[in-house]
Amino acid sequence: MKVVFVNSDSIGDGDRELGTRLMQSFLYSLARAEAKPGAVLFMNSGVRLTCEGSGALADIRLLADDGVTIKSCGTCLDYHKLTDTLAVGEVGDMNGTARTFMAASDVVSIG
Repeated sequence: MKVVFVNSDSIGDGDRELGTRLMQSFLYSLARAEAKPGAVLFMNSGVRLTCEGSGALADIRLLADDGVTIKSCGTCLDYHKLTDTLAVGEVGDMNGTARTFMAASDVVSIG
């Protein structure tokens, strides 16, 4: 199983607006790709993408509807005070994340 690890709500260290656009474009493309990952795990500021108000929600919902497991780090949601705004997927924990990574044939990190 291939796993995508999203550890930020933007891609790269340059311009913030560009990084946000790039992340949304990546998730749009991933949701429409023929080959899908088995899971997408969101951590750190990446959890913002799975919460109410995110411009990427429709694309992440498409992934979930296609059977892709969507998990957002519970500690990260708590830290960013977003637990009550999770809009797609489930709350994950570090033990589950570690198990998912170790069972994966490939982990692709984006962020």
